[in-house]
Amino acid sequence: MGPVPGTARAQAYKAAFLAAALLALAACASTKLDIIQVGPWFPARDWREVEVFASRESTRAPWGGIGIIHSPRVGAGAGGAKTEKLKSEARKAAAAMGADGVIITLDSVESGPQMGVYQEPEVYISALAIKYVTAASTPTAK
Repeated sequence: MGPVPGTARAQAYKAAFLAAALLALAACASTKLDIIQVGPWFPARDWREVEVFASRESTRAPWGGIGIIHSPRVGAGAGGAKTEKLKSEARKAAAAMGADGVIITLDSVESGPQMGVYQEPEVYISALAIKYVTAASTPTAK
């Protein structure tokens, strides 16, 4: 038989259940990535095969974009562990698209002027999943 309603034990169970539910919801919401398909997707590959780049200039061959990935905002002071987890999630999302590489940048969110209110700076991950071009041709001059 369960706890009697209204007792301290019942209230403790209720508080524990609510806390666990809130933590589960927060965990699910924190890693939700927005993904926009901008090109054809290919068969998925292992995420460890997807190269990670910090800029477009650092790529090693001609490529085309196949997907744009944005993370939710996180506090800039939250530490690198949260942003590293988001970068890993972006790499896995790119692998699911069949990308050869992903260009990942950490962007800051502009905060508007708010007199007398402190607002912690926020950042988010912005990534571009890329596929290398295997047969590139250039147009001929007429």
